[in-house]
Amino acid sequence: MTVPPFEVVLRVADAIAVLTRSAAAEREERDGAAQAALRSAAQRDDLVIYRRPSDRPALKPPHHELGVSLSHRADLLLAGFSPDTAVGVDIEIEDINDFDPDAFAADHFSQGEAVAIARLDPDAAREVCYRLWVAKEAALKISGRGIFDGLDEPDLAKHLDLIRIDGANVRLEAGSRLPPIAVSVIRLAGPTDQPIYCALARDLN
Repeated sequence: MTVPPFEVVLRVADAIAVLTRSAAAEREERDGAAQAALRSAAQRDDLVIYRRPSDRPALKPPHHELGVSLSHRADLLLAGFSPDTAVGVDIEIEDINDFDPDAFAADHFSQGEAVAIARLDPDAAREVCYRLWVAKEAALKISGRGIFDGLDEPDLAKHLDLIRIDGANVRLEAGSRLPPIAVSVIRLAGPTDQPIYCALARDLN
């Protein structure tokens, strides 16, 4: 896959996720690349990314402080933006080696999700596992704690059909750790036959 200077890959209401390349080793350079991509995609030159004391990326006014989220793997950088609500993004590159989706789901996901994945053929189970993984990580970034408390929430067992549709918006009610959110996932072809999974989540409050 050839990623242009930036490409909007997901939309949830007024939130966007932009995929770009950044081989920078330093966080400040990656933040700068994300800021440039988001400014161009959103056509907003007042979008300024900074780091909170917790190291979480944030936006300066006039935008919502938590209206930005960043995730990177290898030289790929996924940046999420919403002008007036909290967002979360996650990107993962599929690892074809040493990954058992059934075991991973049983260890990390809800019981309903794990049961559903165990019923699928190996290729479908791997894809659904990655889709759930990025969706959950993106959603949990909205909480400010990320995956610290585990990946069992949000429980997406009832939404697996939608999660498997690229770009579909899945609306979820508030949980014990999350406000009501909408989340969307896409699977892209990678440069070395390794699929890339991207997710964008938006707070619906």
